[in-house]
Amino acid sequence: MLIVTTDSLPGYEIRQVCGAVSGAGVQPAQAPGMSSGQFHAGQVGHGLGVARREAIERLKADAQRLGGNAVVGMRFDNGALAGGAHEVCAYGTAVRVEPLSADGRPRQESSSQPMPSAMPGQSSGMPMGARNLTVSYER
Repeated sequence: MLIVTTDSLPGYEIRQVCGAVSGAGVQPAQAPGMSSGQFHAGQVGHGLGVARREAIERLKADAQRLGGNAVVGMRFDNGALAGGAHEVCAYGTAVRVEPLSADGRPRQESSSQPMPSAMPGQSSGMPMGARNLTVSYER
C-alpha cells in the first residue's frame, strides 16, 4: 500500500476518496527490563519507533477496511499519556488510485499486477518526510 505525506501521487490518479483513517501506537512508560529511574535514550527512541510502526500498520488496516489502496496526506501526532506512556497517532485520507499510462491516461488496474509498496526512491519502511503535528478543532 502506498502511504505518502503528499496530497497527490505522481504517476497515479485518485479515483475515489474513501475517508479519513487513523491508527495509534503506544510506547510504555518504562521499557521492558529497565528498573524505575533508569533512562537510556536509545531504548526510548527505539520504543517510539515501534509505536510509529504500530500506528502505521493500524492506519493501513483502517484504509483497507474502507476499500483504499493508498493513503495521502499522512501525518503523525503524539502526546503524553497518564503514567508516563506516550501515544503516537498516524492519520491521513484513504483513497483508491490507478496508475497512469505513459501518455498520462489512467490504465485499467488488473488484479494480476499488485500496487507497488513504495514510491520510486522510497524504501518500503517509514514514509518519507513524516513529521509531527498537533491538530486542533474549531466549532
